[in-house]
Amino acid sequence: MQLQVGDAVLYGLEGVCAVAEIRKMKIGGKIGLYYVLQPIFRENATIYVPTTNAELLARMRPVLTKEEIEALLSISTQEELDWIDDPAARKAEFARILTSGDRSTMVRMIRMLYLHRRQLQDAGRHLRTGDDQVLRDAEKIVNDEFALVLGIAQKDVPAYIRARIAQGEET
Repeated sequence: MQLQVGDAVLYGLEGVCAVAEIRKMKIGGKIGLYYVLQPIFRENATIYVPTTNAELLARMRPVLTKEEIEALLSISTQEELDWIDDPAARKAEFARILTSGDRSTMVRMIRMLYLHRRQLQDAGRHLRTGDDQVLRDAEKIVNDEFALVLGIAQKDVPAYIRARIAQGEET
């Protein structure tokens, strides 16, 4: 992925970042070319990514378009994820989903966690701490990206997603 200053990218679990600059820097005794990323919704953070580090570059993904988001939401109810009873296996699968950058699977995972949380609440229980943390991490990634692309506030994204998913379930 060849980036330019001003481009927006999704970077790992950091969420949406803007390429603030591309510059030569000396880090760890070596001079190299770096992408300087500024998380859009965390003003005081800066991330430096060497332009030659394939592993770190693989964490960068293009931001979805509005059309891609709408398509993703319209099909998210068609293929549900199954709950994994074994906590260790579930943790591993959730970590894989979070690091994959596959927002379609991530939205389905969020939906599954919402539904599971509702079932637990009906029984007077709550999500395990690890599941709740995964839900917050996934929501941050999705909320940041959708807010930027759709031009809505981050806090309004969950309601937007719920409305679109409900609309898809009716059709």
